Amino acid sequence: MILPKHPDKTMNARQVAALLSLTLAGPALGGCVAAAVGAVGAAGYVAAQNRSPGQVADDSVTRVCINDKLLKRSTSLFADVSTEVVRGHVLLLGTVASEADRQEAESLARQCEDVKEVENRIQLADDGGVGGYVDDSWITTKVKSNLVTDFSLNGFSIGVETVNGIVYLSGVVRSTEQRDKAVEIARSISGVQKVVSAIQVDPE
Repeated sequence: MILPKHPDKTMNARQVAALLSLTLAGPALGGCVAAAVGAVGAAGYVAAQNRSPGQVADDSVTRVCINDKLLKRSTSLFADVSTEVVRGHVLLLGTVASEADRQEAESLARQCEDVKEVENRIQLADDGGVGGYVDDSWITTKVKSNLVTDFSLNGFSIGVETVNGIVYLSGVVRSTEQRDKAVEIARSISGVQKVVSAIQVDPE
């Protein structure tokens, strides 16, 4: 792995370890993300996130912290809740059995250092079953594919999760036009019931 020649001055051992984990975890990332890491390396993947290496590393550490707390509290809570972290802003997604579980996940997330805000979009379980999961997986894959192949966007900077037909977008883009285009692309996919954007805009 090749790290940037001039990393952020704030980079420390914790952040470097988090960046290294991108390379080690590459095969488990799946789909377009794994392809990005494999094709351009961890340093290139970090650049594609529209975040500095230090920001990506801090977000990675925060995500690991949240997942660790979820796992220690309950294996089912860990399995049912997914976490996106962008510049300290946490997006919680998934489907849980009760409102108590939903609130517990948020409480655990807020306990981690560097968490600035938590957006709890966890849904309560319904009768969607396996078929609903398959549909969500297909939607996520299709949205990611369309984002990456649209050359007006940096698709690798946008995270995509789908829960019961609702698509959640996260990440950082350079303009409101790019953010709106990402939402438009997601809405155009068959089966999408709603699009919720947590995308941040930063022209820097």
